[in-house]
Amino acid sequence: PVPVGAMASGQMGSADAEVDDEVQVAAEDSSDELGHGASKLPWYHSLPYFVAGDIDAFTGVFSNNLATMLAGAQMLTSVLPRDVIFDKIIPGVGISMLFGCLWYTFQALLKAANTGRTDLCCIPFGINTPGLFAFNSGIIFAVYFAEGRTPEASVLAWKVGVASNFVQGLVEILLAPLGPQISKAVPMVALLGSLSSVGLAWLFANTLQAEAAWPMVTLAPFFLLLAAMYSGVKVPKVPSTLGPVLLGAALAWALGKAKKEDVDQAMDSIGWHPPVPHFEIFDHLSVVVGYLGIAIPVSLTVAIGTIQVRQMAENAGDNYDLRWTMLGDGLSTVIASLFGSPWGMTVFIGHGAFKAMGAKVGYSLACGLAFAAVCFSGLAALFLAIFPAEVLNPIILFVGLAVCGEALEVTPARHWPAWIIAIVPGFFNWTLEAAAGFAAAICQAGAVANGTFVVGAACAVDPHSAKAWTLSPKLQAMKSLGEGYLLTSILWASMVIYIIDRKFLLVAVWASIAALFASCGLVHSDTVFLPWHGPDDHGLHWEFVGGYLLTAGLFVHVDRCQRAGWLPGGVEARGEEGSDTEEASAE
Repeated sequence: PVPVGAMASGQMGSADAEVDDEVQVAAEDSSDELGHGASKLPWYHSLPYFVAGDIDAFTGVFSNNLATMLAGAQMLTSVLPRDVIFDKIIPGVGISMLFGCLWYTFQALLKAANTGRTDLCCIPFGINTPGLFAFNSGIIFAVYFAEGRTPEASVLAWKVGVASNFVQGLVEILLAPLGPQISKAVPMVALLGSLSSVGLAWLFANTLQAEAAWPMVTLAPFFLLLAAMYSGVKVPKVPSTLGPVLLGAALAWALGKAKKEDVDQAMDSIGWHPPVPHFEIFDHLSVVVGYLGIAIPVSLTVAIGTIQVRQMAENAGDNYDLRWTMLGDGLSTVIASLFGSPWGMTVFIGHGAFKAMGAKVGYSLACGLAFAAVCFSGLAALFLAIFPAEVLNPIILFVGLAVCGEALEVTPARHWPAWIIAIVPGFFNWTLEAAAGFAAAICQAGAVANGTFVVGAACAVDPHSAKAWTLSPKLQAMKSLGEGYLLTSILWASMVIYIIDRKFLLVAVWASIAALFASCGLVHSDTVFLPWHGPDDHGLHWEFVGGYLLTAGLFVHVDRCQRAGWLPGGVEARGEEGSDTEEASAE
């Protein structure tokens, strides 16, 4: 979960470090909150509201979240009406951003009051960037195309996306008391791998495809941003992302890519757009069930990401309560959905960098207020007109790279094969949309037969329908691998991790879980169902169930062979990391 947020600082922290269990976390936090050394000032004056370091931190957090929001809004303009985007979604983001920033500001103030500490920095907060793209592409786009690309389909797609976001928030809230246990049950590499699949396929590859349409505008800013982030090439006292964005905007206007007409249209949106509750999103909960395969994995990755961020804050000296931090993420996401936003909210990495700047709570408070002002006033549309999405996309490209780079940094070398396997399902999912979009464009514009362009040629089937993928076994396999890709990434990566570590019984356990998920459509199917009420089509999910069960049975047998002494023991028995590669190869 990373809206850029100072990722280049390399402050990801160690995913291999064990997160404290729930009892230990509670003990640490309670020891700080017993009042020992408590501040004599009222809690709301326990930290200064503004220091010099808050300026730099505010610039980083605000600009990165704004870029994420505008890129997500631009992505939806092809399927949703402007009034839905700028009158419903954007105000929903504003109110949830304000709530979340206030939540973590109060968290820092209360901890400072209870401990007497004045060096605390509140945790940074914002939009869950990978989740935004997963929901846009995997839910809103999918519903829109499945329902016939009509105005009614647009409204339904928005409602399903928002309702799915509500489910995501509830899952995060329910997971809050179980955070430490989750971090131990699911291999961290598997969760980071699933996040990387979004980063590489959707954030990087999909965005790069859009950027390639404006190469004279986008290439130079993109490589300038990489130079700023990875080599420190930037103007002193100026945020790293600002220079590339301004360069891209100047090129877009100079080359006629940005248009005055768009600004004039955006000016019409300037006005009071207050957040309004939208309870009509619950009218189509039966449709939402079909997209739990996206909402639940995103919730899990957010939960684990929150655990990591809290751990990184503790590494920087600020040991905030884990359960309250996870609860803040879940409540913010629920509020976003109730007010019309399909995008989840989360804390994100960069705490150590912001604390090193000297920031405390002012940057978070200012970010929440500024975001609310932008979202409630209609200025978001004006920002998007002045800075087209292609101008802001280099930031998203960097996010995609950074997600993968940070994951690799904390992944042991022996587990790299698991990480590589985890990113593959995301590409299948992206390929589904790319292939369907290509076929739809041909059907709409015409087709070529024997070298002759045929205008208005009809397609045999709707490219976005499930039937289109049954035309050949390879197409059917592609669709099966792309559906529920986040869960597939977690399942496969977990199995490979335990194969590498020779914990074969756990391989069987994860294979059995994969079979269970496949039997109800959470993976390898575009609909969710009860196992005894599966769809009547000729999908491959039942064959996947059988394949996973065979795998589980096979590794139960392998585990018995290991226990009998016929195979070497697990990773603990043969040494850590990659030092025993030659020995393992010889065996």
